[in-house]
Amino acid sequence: MAETRSTILNPTSPQQGRAFVSAANLASIVEELPDALVTLDHNWRITFANAEARRVSRINSVDLHHRTHWELYPETVGTELETVYRDVMANRVARDTEFHYAPFDLWLDIHITPIDGGIALYYRDISSGKRPESKHNISSRQLAQVFQGVPDAIVCLDRSWTFTLANDIAKALFKADDLIGSNLWTRFPVNFEEPYASSYRTTMEQRIPTEFEAHYPEPLNLWFKVSARPIEDGIIIFATDITDRKHTEAARDATARRLQQVFEATTDGVVSLHWDWTITFLNQQAATVLGREDLTGKCLWDEFPLAVDTEFYDRSHETMERRTPCEFEAFYPEPLNVWFAIQCRPSNDGIVVFFRDVTAERAAKQILLDQQAALSFVQQTARVATWDIDLTTEAMTFSDGSFEVFGHPLSTLKNLGAVKDVVDPPYVEAIDTCIREAIDTHVVTSSDYPVIAADGGTIWVESRGTVLYDANGEAKHLRGMTTDITARKQNEAELLDSEARYRVLADLNPQALWIGSPEGRIVYANQGFLDYIGKTLETIGNQGWHDAFDEADRPSVLAAWMYSVATGEEYRIDAHLTRAVDQKPRWWSLRALPVRNEAGAIQQWLGVAYDIHDLRTTADTLLEKHMETERQRAELETVYRTAPIGLALFDPVDFRYLRVNDRLAEMIGLPINQILGRTISEIAPPAARQILEQVVAERQTQHRLIEGEFPNSPGDLHYFNVNYAPVFALDGSIQAIATATLDITHQKKSEQALIQSEKLAAVGRLASSISHEINNPLEAITNLLYLVAMDESLPEAIKPYVHMAQSELGRVSQIVTQTLRFHRQAVRPTEVTGAELVNAVLNLYQGRLTNSGIRVEAKYVSSTRIRCFENDIRQVLNNLIANAIDAMRNGGRLVVRAHDAISYGDGTSAPRSGVRITIADTGHGMPEGVRARIFEPFYTTKDLNGTGLGLWISSGIVTHHEGRLTVRSSQDSTHHGTVFSLFLPTSGQREA
Repeated sequence: MAETRSTILNPTSPQQGRAFVSAANLASIVEELPDALVTLDHNWRITFANAEARRVSRINSVDLHHRTHWELYPETVGTELETVYRDVMANRVARDTEFHYAPFDLWLDIHITPIDGGIALYYRDISSGKRPESKHNISSRQLAQVFQGVPDAIVCLDRSWTFTLANDIAKALFKADDLIGSNLWTRFPVNFEEPYASSYRTTMEQRIPTEFEAHYPEPLNLWFKVSARPIEDGIIIFATDITDRKHTEAARDATARRLQQVFEATTDGVVSLHWDWTITFLNQQAATVLGREDLTGKCLWDEFPLAVDTEFYDRSHETMERRTPCEFEAFYPEPLNVWFAIQCRPSNDGIVVFFRDVTAERAAKQILLDQQAALSFVQQTARVATWDIDLTTEAMTFSDGSFEVFGHPLSTLKNLGAVKDVVDPPYVEAIDTCIREAIDTHVVTSSDYPVIAADGGTIWVESRGTVLYDANGEAKHLRGMTTDITARKQNEAELLDSEARYRVLADLNPQALWIGSPEGRIVYANQGFLDYIGKTLETIGNQGWHDAFDEADRPSVLAAWMYSVATGEEYRIDAHLTRAVDQKPRWWSLRALPVRNEAGAIQQWLGVAYDIHDLRTTADTLLEKHMETERQRAELETVYRTAPIGLALFDPVDFRYLRVNDRLAEMIGLPINQILGRTISEIAPPAARQILEQVVAERQTQHRLIEGEFPNSPGDLHYFNVNYAPVFALDGSIQAIATATLDITHQKKSEQALIQSEKLAAVGRLASSISHEINNPLEAITNLLYLVAMDESLPEAIKPYVHMAQSELGRVSQIVTQTLRFHRQAVRPTEVTGAELVNAVLNLYQGRLTNSGIRVEAKYVSSTRIRCFENDIRQVLNNLIANAIDAMRNGGRLVVRAHDAISYGDGTSAPRSGVRITIADTGHGMPEGVRARIFEPFYTTKDLNGTGLGLWISSGIVTHHEGRLTVRSSQDSTHHGTVFSLFLPTSGQREA
């Protein structure tokens, strides 16, 4: 500001002269602007205010450059307005806001924009309707920046038609960055034409404002709306680019349509009513607010019958009949439920109604009333009184809702003297001093003092106030608030007493206590600590405390302390302190934490220290014992977790699983985390809980054999050997029950299978014995039938029967022979073809195949002989064919193939040649789960009809012969069945 003022007062060149004209012109323009303009520097001091700002905001000239915005308007502190101001000041981005300033009862529409050195406030009083306007005012160099925010081009011409000012919009619009100093007529010769020339000359010469719209041809080729206004040294021209609007207007074909678009642009609803109350026009806003798009041509009262016999009905009829305008607010119920602000204006063919939804505004007013009531409540609750003192008359007034903080009715305290009369006399002079300081320094001042209440008691209060000045800088009013601080004063007194007691307790405390300043200086240590290190409060200051540490530890102690002081982090260190009595270093642990105020700043450090020498010297031994204990615990934990038997721990009340090892979780078939916490009844067979209850009752170890199913795997019967042992606490109570479980399911099934196998072996031996015994009679019968058949006297009619008897007898003989061969155990391998192996088994099942309706398709394309234990391989084929027959209860095809083949194994061994025998059926097939387990022992899908050992034994036999047995199966609806493939290597192809 000082530099600008110097330039204005001392022009030494044409350029400086033009700058003077520009500043003067800008000041003149801003002073006459109808809206208020205020500029604030970075310290929030008001540096400029035009006439409207001084009127609206009641700013005195003495306030400029002296008072901050927050001092003049303390009620804005802590509001949304302060947040917006500070955001623009910090981020340099313009913002708009509306704000209601309660002390003046004004609604303001404010535009805040950043400028060099601070921000500018451009605002207007919108209390009557909040009509938005947009103008920017400038002052000196700051005001010129405000002009840059105006969307219009602005130029100033002196009386010689020379450009003295142009904002950036003007330079960009006129495509000329060097306008300043050039002549209007030479730079833009089109201005000699109309309406430019006559308008500009009228304004310049006759000092009459002019406005016009005109097209400027190439090179600009733009339409402008131009407004010329006289100023002291020439004229100012406002030019708006209206090219787009002109193009739009050219496309409009009627004045009515243009008028309608104007109505559509307004934020108010507009309805035109004919004499007969027919709606002849409504804009889009009206249709939106009323929720109807089809009202044109309809009677108002028919469409809105609830408006009849209301204020709207009476007032609109008054305008229609008496031709007098009116304004009012009215409420329309369901379905709108809206408060309307309505203006009725007579027109040539009826009336025009302007209305808008003011429901939110009325709600806001109600909120304001509620807030005022809340403020009164807060004052009463917080024991606060707000007041205003006329410094000329010393008259004192209190705001509504103020608390009787002085202990007297506020109605009796009509002036400053009356207040001083109730103040404790020694403090009256301090009040006068505080008021003089507020007047002289222009800052908020405060004072604490006691008053004598009407009941004779003492009340401590705090008064804070700020002075308001008139336009001449004279102090006129002192405004502020007084708060009852009696409780705070009592707390302060108690705090002083408490601090004194703390000092005594600290000195008596056997533990070392110390206090540090925010800068790291040790300011206090209790007496016990001082005696230990042989120091006093005077000698520990600065670095005196540092000498108490062992010389080797001093650098680390000091570095850790300085780091904590710098960062605010906790101070913690172990170091050697020298004991003064014998000068021996001992281990001490020191710790300190910062004490912060409400703003987060460190006020002091509180520290403790204690002797840990004995603890440190025994720490190594304890650590070794701890590590050994942990090692043993880890070993036991590993043994417990990986033990081959199931281990568990139960609580003795609900019998819930407390611990489970991996083996028991595997037996149960659930993850450990799904077992822990559940009761034994939810997991194990019912008998298990009964045994646990018996253990608790008898307090003795129990050994049981349990059989049953787990709830999560019904139908899967298991057998377990379980030990149950109580775990006793020191007091003799049972604190847990430990169990050890051994799964003996395989053992039990093996025993059952062994019994079944012995039965089958006995049956086999009996069958072999029977076959051997009937073999001789069969030979005799065979010979007799042969003699009968050879007798020439045999009638022809009898011969077919004899031949049939020979055939069936031959079949019986073959069955007997095969039975004997199955029973005999070979002691050495023999060589046999695939066909011989398969045919022997098929012959054995011939009757069953026929009865089951199964068609056999056998094909042998290999004559290679295999060296094997013939009966063992027949047992394998017997199992495969028997299973195939069982899978085709309703008939089907049994396909048997034998051919030479090469087996590549798993890809890690050399290929081998041999014979592959394939047994395929067209049965129902096997699901994936069954197919994966068919070679497991005791796994069967035949319920009581199977042992689950057939394929397991077959797999072992094939492995013993170094062959391979594989299976494929499908349950597809069109292609279903199972295929077993048996590969047997030739004698020279056995694996090593």
